[in-house]
Amino acid sequence: MDAGKIGRAIEIALEADGFGDSATRHDIAFHMTDWLDDLKDWHRFCETPQNFDADETVKLLVGFLVHAPNHMAAASKLLTGIPVMDIFQVGAVETADQE
Repeated sequence: MDAGKIGRAIEIALEADGFGDSATRHDIAFHMTDWLDDLKDWHRFCETPQNFDADETVKLLVGFLVHAPNHMAAASKLLTGIPVMDIFQVGAVETADQE
């Protein structure tokens, strides 16, 4: 995966669609590409979960879940204006000081 090419394609598509200003398009592209290494790791696990021991699996999960969702939430809000909601009611959108 080439994050630069992917980000540029996102920016071009958003511009062609008439979405937002250049900075917002760039921010969306950033948020959708900054976690691509996490996605690669997750994909590798999904292809061959038997090759990962318990410690590797937990490390991969924590790394992905701590990093990727915040980027996706930011990109979603910037693109759609819709905030992330805790639809499963597990406290997923609480701030650290609320815990």
